[in-house]
Amino acid sequence: MTAKTPGGAPQEGLADRIYEASVVPELWPGVLRGLTQLSGTAWATVVAARDGEARWAVSSPEAEEIVRAHFDRFANNIRTARLLAKPHVGFITDYDVLTQEEMDTEPLYRDFLIPRGYGFGVGTSIMPPTGDIIAVHCEGRFAAGAIGQDVVRRLDSLRPHLARSALVSARLSFERARTAVETLSGIGLAACAVDQSGMAVVANRGFEAEPDLWTTRGGNRIALIDRRADRQLYEALGTIATGEGVRSLPMVPAAGGAPAVLHIVPIRRLAHDLFARSAAILVLTKASAAPTQATSLLQALFDLSAKEADIAARISAGRTAEHIALADGKSIDTVRNQVKSVLQKTGCRRQVELARLLAQLVPRG
Repeated sequence: MTAKTPGGAPQEGLADRIYEASVVPELWPGVLRGLTQLSGTAWATVVAARDGEARWAVSSPEAEEIVRAHFDRFANNIRTARLLAKPHVGFITDYDVLTQEEMDTEPLYRDFLIPRGYGFGVGTSIMPPTGDIIAVHCEGRFAAGAIGQDVVRRLDSLRPHLARSALVSARLSFERARTAVETLSGIGLAACAVDQSGMAVVANRGFEAEPDLWTTRGGNRIALIDRRADRQLYEALGTIATGEGVRSLPMVPAAGGAPAVLHIVPIRRLAHDLFARSAAILVLTKASAAPTQATSLLQALFDLSAKEADIAARISAGRTAEHIALADGKSIDTVRNQVKSVLQKTGCRRQVELARLLAQLVPRG
C-alpha cells in the first residue's frame, strides 16, 4: 500500500509497518509518526484500555511529554468520553462529538491544547469482543483549522490494520509485565509492575501478601505504609526517565514486622513500550529479624560497599565523620564523601536522619 501525505510525499508501506509493530512494539512510535505525516497532524497516540484503565499506550516520538501531561491532567475528558460513546465505524473529528460552544468552554481545549498550539483532532475507537478498547488519535495544529474529510478517508483505510495490530501489542505488553513479575515470584521475590504515576499494572501473589507494607488507594495506585518511603517512591518515579533518584527504599512496617527494602527497577529501551504503561518493576526484599552482623544487613538492604556499610553502622552508633576520620587515619573530606554516598543510597538527607533510620532497621546487639 502506498499512501500520500497532504503535501504529496509518498508514505510507503505503512500498513506493513503497522503489522510489524504488532509483534515488535518498539516500532510503534515510528508508525505513529507515519500517521501524522499521512494526516498532516502534529502527533498521534494509540491507547488500549480495559475496565476503564489504560493497559498499554504509545505516542509518536515528538509527543511523549504532552501525551504524558494529557494522561495526568485530563485522563477523563468530554472528548474521549464522547468518542467512546458514539457508535462509529471510522475516524471521526471533534465536530462529530462536540459543538463549538462546548469546545470553547471545555478545559481540555481552553486550558491545555489551544495554549500549546493544538486543538483539532481526529480519532477512532475500536471495541473487539475481547473486552479491550482500542483508541487511536491524531492531534492537529490549531492554526491549521479543523480536520477535513479527506484526512478522515485516508485514516479510515488504515483503521482495520491499526485495530488488529494494536490489540496484539496491548496483549503482548501486558503479558510481558505479568510474566516478569510471576518469574520473580518463582524465585521467591515479591514484585509489582507500575506505571510512572504509581498505578499498579500487575502484581504477583508475594507482593499482594504484604498488607503491613503497602496498600492501594484510588485507581489502584500504590501507597506505602511507611510515609517517608512513600514520598521517596513517588520522587523516584517522577525522575525515573532521567536515571536519577533513589532506587532502593528502606521501609518500616506498621505492625512491627521485619524491615524491608523496595527496589525500583526501571524498564528501559526495548522493554519500554509506552513511556511505558509499565515504567518500573518494584521488587520487595525483607531483612532477617536477627542478623548476625549489622554491616552485612546494611550492605544487603542498600547496596552499600563494605566500607560504606561500616561507616553507616558507626554513624548509627553516634559517631561523627570527624570521629571516623580520626579513628581510621583518613582525611575528613574522604570520610564526608563516603558519608555522602551512604546518604544518597539510603535516601536520607542528613546524618541524624540516617542514624534514626538505622536505629529502626538494625536490631540492638
